[in-house]
Amino acid sequence: MHQVINWFFRPNTDSARDTAKDRMRNMLTHDRLELPAGRLESLEEELIAVVSRYFDLDKDTTKFDLEQYERRASLVANFRLLRSKC
Repeated sequence: MHQVINWFFRPNTDSARDTAKDRMRNMLTHDRLELPAGRLESLEEELIAVVSRYFDLDKDTTKFDLEQYERRASLVANFRLLRSKC
């Protein structure tokens, strides 16, 4: 019975493993794209500025992610749009 309780309440190590895996994937994608340091951050700031011209954004939930499919990379931007400025 003690083993069942320990198994049920064991710490969740999957999230730490998934976080490390995502970081490594992002580093490899970054490396393959040959992006200079800070370039992705600059791009993210510029994208936020452009989208902010047309929409009010929830900047706390704005998220950018580099994804790789086979040998191609994609920049995925997720903006929570609060309302249009038009």
